[in-house]
Amino acid sequence: MTIINEKAYNLLENSVKKNSISHFYIFHGPDNVGKKNLAFSFSKLLLCEKKAADGKSCNICSTCQKIDEKKHFDVVLIDSQTQVEGIEENRSDLIRLPHVQEIIRLSTLGPFMSRYKIFILDSAEKLNNEASNAFLKLLEEPPKTSIFLFLVNDLSSIYSTILSRAQKINVLEINKNEMELYISQKFDLEESIINKIINFSQGKIEIAEKLSSDPTLIQDYYDSYDRFFEFCISDISNRMELAQKFSTRYRTDRNAIYIELSLWVDFCNIILNNNYQEQKTSIFDKNLNDIYEIKQINNIILELIRALSNLKSNANPRLVFDVMSLKLPVHQKENSIK
Repeated sequence: MTIINEKAYNLLENSVKKNSISHFYIFHGPDNVGKKNLAFSFSKLLLCEKKAADGKSCNICSTCQKIDEKKHFDVVLIDSQTQVEGIEENRSDLIRLPHVQEIIRLSTLGPFMSRYKIFILDSAEKLNNEASNAFLKLLEEPPKTSIFLFLVNDLSSIYSTILSRAQKINVLEINKNEMELYISQKFDLEESIINKIINFSQGKIEIAEKLSSDPTLIQDYYDSYDRFFEFCISDISNRMELAQKFSTRYRTDRNAIYIELSLWVDFCNIILNNNYQEQKTSIFDKNLNDIYEIKQINNIILELIRALSNLKSNANPRLVFDVMSLKLPVHQKENSIK
């Protein structure tokens, strides 16, 4: 059992039923909301050997099983780290021309055992200029037996000329009720653990599945929150010291810093959502509500997002963290830390 975005899936299912399949789709939405799950589920809709009368995939034939196991010859997943001829080690973390050339080569060969050959391009916003131009040429005369699926977080990062040729499917977060039902049915977990997973995942099914499969990972979230809370209650001098540590870590592991700051944004959203829903209990022992006003928490989110954006634009990391340290509001509530 895999949970997927029902509205997006129904759109794709109807296109299969009506035989109005596009050769190029872009699944767009926040990271970890299940775009990849949707891509593989759509692949089963297209390639299933024993479709039901209503057009749904059977999930039990050899084709469906191979797609679930990521072993089907005609379903090709490509990302920036896919090894192809011409790229021994991709330190740039971009999808480059040899990746698209490999797609062109495989699409020209056609499907091996099915009606279509399906190419899933994960994090397609990582296409560099050369790769984008090459893919655009491929779209001018796409092979009739090929279907291309782009998985994208931010549509604005894709060439407008590529966007104009795609059918765009918005993939949204899963609501709390659906998430709770899915986790409780698939995993044997205590209610308190499920509640933490629902809060930390923020409707992002891939995170929920990861935490449900290994609940010990939840402690990593609490460790990150403790670092965030310490940063918030620190004076400017201590914040600058922490900023220097962030800058040093960023030079050796950018992804770890991106994840950390993204988690800090999520923590703020969890607290704001719980406040909006007037939840009396919190998953955190130390709560930002005790030291900040709601308006200040909103400002923190904006500053963290700005810092992430600047880092990804190759701004000087030390400068970014110093500015973040100065811009994040100093806690002002009376009797805030007991």
